[in-house]
Amino acid sequence: MRDYIEIKRQSLSYYTEAPFFKSLKRAAKEHGYKGFMSTTRYFFNRMSDHCLQSLAGGMPFTGVRVKLQKMRGVKIGKHVHIGTQVKIDNAFPNFCIIEDGVSLAGATYILTHNKPLVYHKNLTEAYVAPVVIKKNAWIAINVIILPGVTIGEGAIIASGSVVSRDVPANTIWGGVPAKQLKEFKMENGIPIGYK
Repeated sequence: MRDYIEIKRQSLSYYTEAPFFKSLKRAAKEHGYKGFMSTTRYFFNRMSDHCLQSLAGGMPFTGVRVKLQKMRGVKIGKHVHIGTQVKIDNAFPNFCIIEDGVSLAGATYILTHNKPLVYHKNLTEAYVAPVVIKKNAWIAINVIILPGVTIGEGAIIASGSVVSRDVPANTIWGGVPAKQLKEFKMENGIPIGYK
C-alpha cells in the first residue's frame, strides 16, 4: 500500500466543450497516454472503467465490489468494506487510496479531480489530487469526499457529510462542510469513549 506515495497533485486543463474526437484526444493526453493509437487505447480503457464502476455499484457482495474497484486502479488494502452504489472518481480512480480495515457505506462519492469551466478559471484551480482514507476509518452512508483530502486513521465521517479538508485520526466529523464533532479517548490503540 505504500506505492501511493508517488501519487501527487497535478494541474489539469479547464473544461471546454469540444467535438468528441478532439475531447477524446485531449483526455488521452491528460491521462498520460502516448504513442501509437493512444486515443484508441484511452477510449477502450475508459469504457472498461465505466463498465467496472457500474458493475461494482450494483453488486450484492462486498468482496466482488472491492475486486472490481481494484481492477479500475483504486488502491485498496485488506479487510475493506465497500457498500452498494459507492462511486469512486470516474476519471482518475487511481488517485484513490483506501487502507486496511476501512468501511465505506453505500452511496458514498469520492472525487479525486476538480475540472471547472474555462469561464471559472480565475476562481478555482483545475487539478487532480489523491484521496487517502487511512486504516480503520468509517465513512457512513451518503458522504462526499473532495479531491486532495486525507481521512485519518480510525476517523468516523457522519452520514450526509461533505469532506473538503483533511480529517485528523480518531475523530468524528459531520456536516456540510464537515467539521470536527468529537475526539476519541484511546487506550492501547483502541477507542474507548469520547474526550
